Amino acid sequence: MNPQEHMVAVVEPNRDGESTIEHAKQVVDRGGRATVVVLVTRDTVSDIAAFADAEDIDFPEANAIYAERVARVYSARFGDTEVATIVTDQTDPNQVVFDTAGELAATSVAVPQRLLTLRDWRASVERSQVPVLIAPPKAA
Repeated sequence: MNPQEHMVAVVEPNRDGESTIEHAKQVVDRGGRATVVVLVTRDTVSDIAAFADAEDIDFPEANAIYAERVARVYSARFGDTEVATIVTDQTDPNQVVFDTAGELAATSVAVPQRLLTLRDWRASVERSQVPVLIAPPKAA
């Protein structure tokens, strides 16, 4: 029996136009599965902190609200199909992505092209045990 196709799609909501989501959606449309890994950037952290201040809540609570909303938004993009969403602000997000791919037995990883300008991401892509799709920025 062939393993079910499973793509881990990396998303930087403020930067890449979410081009990797389209590829993950194609996998799901073919009967496969997708896991979305959302990278939290410094700008996003600043926005979460501003939200926490405005709502008079602590940062962890604001961060949890952000993660819940982001998961809901990305799940909705896939219709009725259940899609796992992981939000990470780790210092080595590339490690999180490829560790997640290994743990979930993913068959491919989709990465925004911009991330390959970073040495750690290039190294992770080169060492990847599964095919990596390099997604160009989504046209406006």
